[in-house]
Amino acid sequence: MVDEKGNRIFSEGKLNYDRSESESESSGTTIRSSHDPFRKLRFLNVNGTLLSTWDDVERLARFPALKSLRIQGCPLFESPREYTEHERRQLLIARLPNVETLNGGGVISSQEREDAERAFIRYYMDKPEADRPERYSELVAIHGKLDPLVHVDLTPEKRVKVTFTYGDLVEVRSIDVYRTVFELKTKLETMVKIPANRMRLFYVDQVMKAQYGPEEMLYPNKQLYRYNIRNGDEIIIDSKLNRFVSTSSTTSSIRS
Repeated sequence: MVDEKGNRIFSEGKLNYDRSESESESSGTTIRSSHDPFRKLRFLNVNGTLLSTWDDVERLARFPALKSLRIQGCPLFESPREYTEHERRQLLIARLPNVETLNGGGVISSQEREDAERAFIRYYMDKPEADRPERYSELVAIHGKLDPLVHVDLTPEKRVKVTFTYGDLVEVRSIDVYRTVFELKTKLETMVKIPANRMRLFYVDQVMKAQYGPEEMLYPNKQLYRYNIRNGDEIIIDSKLNRFVSTSSTTSSIRS
């Protein structure tokens, strides 16, 4: 894979952080680290690469401008299944302080980041000091030493109340966040009289809507909690036959 300037950043499925001294000299610039050529890298997709350790993830945090990261299907997250998907997300967020969106989900809120960083501290606090990553000390300096919890439930809330908007029709429903986007569309068929395969959904984060607006829920097999849906958020329903959808509570129009 190459970046927007044609520089190779992957080799045979594994991140390539190496740059020889001769390459650095021939470029006419002084390279302080292997990340220097990618100081403006903002979007990175490492799905299906050979990342196998948390050290590999921490190297990604050294790209100073990296804001959006996709990281799935890597050996680190395969066998043995040591983490739930939610625990894995928290451990990733805590290690990647500059990343704002992870695996195509909604923008990471300040509350989610703080929760993730605190969970990270508690995850490592009882481990031997030699097994604690450098990030542990950085986060302890920010949040202090936390009291251990008898039980830390890192799983997302199973059901949340969401406002569904379809034209002038507004309805508040409780939804199971472990359902997929397509399963949700199937449940909404009776409400809006639109077949699931002709329905479009747009997620509206009530905290971030002024800055980012609605996000189309494009992936039918994606579980809802991966959009970071919370109580009070909104989902706009539209038909694929329409040019745009209007609502008084959000952006006036969403173009196809």
